[in-house]
Amino acid sequence: MSTLEQGKKLIRYMRFKNWRIKAINIVYLEDANPDTWNPLEGRLDEWDDVRILVRDTGEVLLSCEATCEPGAYYTQNRMNPKGAFRIANDIQFLDAWQFGYHYNQLALVQCGTITGFRDNNEDGIRPGDRQDTGDDFCVNQHTTGDSPDAPPPKKVGHWSAGCMVGRHASTHYNKFMPILRGSGNTVFDTAIIASNSFANWRG
Repeated sequence: MSTLEQGKKLIRYMRFKNWRIKAINIVYLEDANPDTWNPLEGRLDEWDDVRILVRDTGEVLLSCEATCEPGAYYTQNRMNPKGAFRIANDIQFLDAWQFGYHYNQLALVQCGTITGFRDNNEDGIRPGDRQDTGDDFCVNQHTTGDSPDAPPPKKVGHWSAGCMVGRHASTHYNKFMPILRGSGNTVFDTAIIASNSFANWRG
């Protein structure tokens, strides 16, 4: 399946879910190959999710390595007594991010309500974890360095305590943020989809 065909399928999937579709849409595909979107076996501390920007026409503007789950460090060294935050999937959060800074990084910062799960047993997966909803978790969309020339890390490590993080700083600063800046929007929706759900959907 071509990139455009995949993008059109993604928009159809969003319509099937009755999610809001804008001219440019942010989607994270969990446990997937960034080139083919084929499902992968998810592993803790790996860059095995995909950050996607897709037009309402299905044109894919960006598909790159990312994580939308906490790395091993913050899973085992929790910042919150309830456990590391792992965002829910197969859901779209509306008006939940805006332009801002994650420390020194230009990023999308949380400004609305999101839902996820607290990994109190530190096993790196959602089943059995308690749901948590709030608008002040500081779950941002950022990258792995303060400049485009920052080298990509091999592991998620310290880079995510629950944030959605693009592995390559060059892609974040040269594509992700400029495309969103040019969209005319100031507040953003984001969808998170399990790759198996997307791959098995025949719509």
